[in-house]
Amino acid sequence: MQTPDGAWRVEIVRRGRSRWYRIVHGEDVVDWLSISAVERILDEAGVDRRLLIEAGPAA
Repeated sequence: MQTPDGAWRVEIVRRGRSRWYRIVHGEDVVDWLSISAVERILDEAGVDRRLLIEAGPAA
């Protein structure tokens, strides 16, 4: 998922049986997040999670 302008991207990462989330914002990458941590970070940054749209695989 990402913001319509692509400035913020939330990725689901799966390795074997493990799953976690990653936020990409510009050159910053925050990895190994729970969904509650993703929500908190986006909220603190003022990102309206209701506006996130589906995104294709990361390049």
